Amino acid sequence: MKVKGGGPPPSTDPSEWPHRPAYICAHPDVQTPHHKEGSPLPLDEIVEFETDLFQGKMICRLKPVPPTPDKDEAAIQAQEEYFASRNTHYQFIIQGRFKREIPFSDLVIGDFYERPMLGVPKGLFIRMYQRFLESLYPGMVMDMTSEKPKVFTPLASAQIMRVDLPGNEPNIHDKAVLQEMHSLEDTTLLFEHPIQPPTKLPRPGTTTSPSKRRGHLSKPKNACHYQTNPNHIYTIEWGDAAMCFGSYYQYAVGFKIDLAKSMNAQPLAFAIFTRQQEIVCKFPIWNERLIDEMKAAETITEESPEDDPSDSVVVDRPDSVWQSSD
Repeated sequence: MKVKGGGPPPSTDPSEWPHRPAYICAHPDVQTPHHKEGSPLPLDEIVEFETDLFQGKMICRLKPVPPTPDKDEAAIQAQEEYFASRNTHYQFIIQGRFKREIPFSDLVIGDFYERPMLGVPKGLFIRMYQRFLESLYPGMVMDMTSEKPKVFTPLASAQIMRVDLPGNEPNIHDKAVLQEMHSLEDTTLLFEHPIQPPTKLPRPGTTTSPSKRRGHLSKPKNACHYQTNPNHIYTIEWGDAAMCFGSYYQYAVGFKIDLAKSMNAQPLAFAIFTRQQEIVCKFPIWNERLIDEMKAAETITEESPEDDPSDSVVVDRPDSVWQSSD
């Protein structure tokens, strides 16, 4: 089964969601042996998963969404302390093995969309916005104005990456390890075994420096010399201060972007792909506000069936999508 897009929306009303207003689940092409397809996944708990390209586990924490309701006070306090000491709105970690060798230049974090985004400014402004973000994230591809948008960065742009022999990987079941992931970078095994001698060697200290690793591998001409190894265990963490999944707003370049309106009934997701759109992992995150916008669009479409459904929510009011954050 190959399902494009984010998969079906939650089948339950938001009032029944365990992490309301957010709902994280596995994409239909991601198997989770201990959770039914489409069911809500727990936050701050290990979730085992498998795809055609990867087998492992993930854990996710969202600010300001609390952990799974039956968590004890220590777990809740640990999450609060983590976000109080980090400039990020989320922590997402996967750990496991790739099933085949894949060049690092072919692996990306982000998503591909089946419908155009709504309310996106046209012309010079959006080009400047895209160039600004591309300057912050080398190797980023941002196409927000086409009929089938895509936004992704090289996998090497992840905040933290480790490559270990089986049994040496960090124990992400341990809350103390989650708190200290920022200090656990180690890509020695990756750089020790290039596909062919690289034309440019990484700078000294790259194997334990997230910023040096990002700077080196974000360039395809460098990343193409390295590949995943099915005999190694990869631990990858990412997060950022711009995207809040609790509110479904993104904060960037002085603007507050309402993604519930802009996404055109498509969820955001934690996802890794190949550039050929093969899924390594994908976990859509729905939001109650996104569901409300979808219901509003359906109502307007029923009342005005002659109209294009893609225009039914915000195309005529783009200023309600991109607002000044001042």
